[in-house]
Amino acid sequence: MEFYLIAILSLIALMAYFLILKPLVPLLILKLQLGDKAILMFYPISGLLGVFTKSIKNNHDVMETMNKALRKNPKAKVILSNYFTTPCILITGSEYIKDTFLDHNDFEKINPFMLPSFIQRGLLMMEGEDWKRQRKFLGSAFTFEKLKSRLPMMNKVVQSIAEKDDKKNLNDFMARITGEVVIKSFFGELAEGLQLEGKDAQIALIQLTGEIGLMQIENIYIFLKQLLFKERAWDIFPGQKEKDIVRRVENLKMKVKELIVKRIEQLRENPIQDEGKMVFLDLYVTEYLKQQKQKEQQIEIEEILHQFITLFFAGTDTTATTSGTCLYYLAKYPEIQSEILEEVQQVIGNNDVNEENLNKLNKINALIQEVFRLKNPAFVTLFRTVKQDKQVQEIKLKKGWVIVQMQNANSIQDSHFDNATEFNYKRWLNKGNVIKNDNGFIHIPFAAGPRNCIGQHMALMEAKIIIALIVRKYKILLNPAVEQIRFGVKFLQCVEPDNCLLFEKRI
Repeated sequence: MEFYLIAILSLIALMAYFLILKPLVPLLILKLQLGDKAILMFYPISGLLGVFTKSIKNNHDVMETMNKALRKNPKAKVILSNYFTTPCILITGSEYIKDTFLDHNDFEKINPFMLPSFIQRGLLMMEGEDWKRQRKFLGSAFTFEKLKSRLPMMNKVVQSIAEKDDKKNLNDFMARITGEVVIKSFFGELAEGLQLEGKDAQIALIQLTGEIGLMQIENIYIFLKQLLFKERAWDIFPGQKEKDIVRRVENLKMKVKELIVKRIEQLRENPIQDEGKMVFLDLYVTEYLKQQKQKEQQIEIEEILHQFITLFFAGTDTTATTSGTCLYYLAKYPEIQSEILEEVQQVIGNNDVNEENLNKLNKINALIQEVFRLKNPAFVTLFRTVKQDKQVQEIKLKKGWVIVQMQNANSIQDSHFDNATEFNYKRWLNKGNVIKNDNGFIHIPFAAGPRNCIGQHMALMEAKIIIALIVRKYKILLNPAVEQIRFGVKFLQCVEPDNCLLFEKRI
C-alpha cells in the first residue's frame, strides 16, 4: 500500500513539474527581471489557448483580455504565457517586434495545420535558400502592374456571387468571393466549375482549413496530441473527425495534382509566350518545364501543390474576414456607410472598379486601414520556436521556447494613436502623421521585414472592390435577431455569428 502511495505521489509531483514548474519558473524569472515591461498570463496546460478562449467567453472578443492588460500597463513589451509545457513569449513592444521580424532566420515557424505534406513546401513555411528562391520567383507576379490585369475578373466574381448567394452567412459569403478570386488567379479557366466534396471548391477548402483550426482550439485532446506528436498525431488513435479531415485533405491533393499535371501537358504542347496572360499556375509550370529541359529541376509538382494551398489559405481567409469586418462596421455605423456610398457613386458610378478609379477610393482605403488597426484578422503571427539561444533587447530567449509577434499590440495605445480605442476611419484621411512615435513597426497589418505578406497589394485591391460593389448594391444592416455579436476565431479573428448582417437591395 505504501509503495502505491509513493508511486502516485511521485506521478503527481512529476506532472506538477512538467505542467507547472517547468514553464512557470522561467516566466517568473523573466517577470522579476523585466518588471513592468512584462505581463504574466500563465495557464497550466491550456496556456495561450486558454487566454484566447476565456477572452471570447468573458469579453466576446478573442483579444480583449490582452488588450485590456496592455492598456492598463502601457510600459509592457512582452506577455509571458505558455505553449503547453513550454514558455511562450508574446512580443508586444515595437522595438522587440522589429528585432524578431528582421532576424527571422533565428526562428522556425510551427506548422498551423500539423498535417503531413500540406503547406510545408509553400512560401509561408519555407526557410533559407528555398524561401529566397520562391520569394524571388513569385515577387514579380504580385506587383500592381501584374495584378491590375485581374481587375475585370475580380469585378465579375464579386457581382456574380453577390447576386447568387443568399447572403445569410457573412463569412461563407465573403469566402465564396475571395476563394474564387484565388482559384481563378492560380488556375484560370482550368478550374472552372471545380468541386470538392460536392461543393464549390472555394467553400470546401475554406471549411476544411477552418475545421482544422477549430479542432485545435475546441478539442484539448487533439491540441495536446499535436503538440506532442506534430504531423504524426493524425495517425495516433484518430477519432472519426480526424479520419474525415485526412480523407478530405487527400482528396483535395489528388484533385489539385490532376489539374497541375493536366496543365503541364497542355503547356508542354502549346507554351504561352505572353507572360502577361499567365495565371500563377502557368508561371510555375513554364518554369517547371524550363528546368526539366535544362535538367536543373528545382520546382517539383509537390511544391506547386503546396504553393496553391498556401496561397489559398493566405489569400482567401484573410481578405474574406477583413471585408466581412468592414461590412460589419458599415452596418454598425450607418453614417459611415452613407459616406462610403457617396464616394462610390462619385468615383465609379455604375461602372466597374478599374485601374483609373481604384486608387481614388480613399474612404474605402481608410475604412480598411482602421479595421486592420483595431480588428486585424491576423491578430498574431504564426507561432515560432527559437532555434538557438537568442538575445532580443534585454530578454534572453532560450532554445525551444515559443514566440508570437502580437503585431496589433501598439494599435490600441494612445501613445501611438489619438483616441486609440475609438473606431474612426477618418483618422487615415488626414494628411499629417496618423501614427505617433512610429518606428515603422506600429501599424503593420501585413507584417514587416523580409517576410512581409507578398500578397498585400492583391488583398487591398480585392477588399476595395468587394466593399465598393456591395455597398453600391445593398444597404447593410445589423440583424436584429442576433443578440450578441462577438469577435471570435475560426482560424483568424472574425465577426460572429455568421448571420449577424442583413443585405437589403437598394432601389
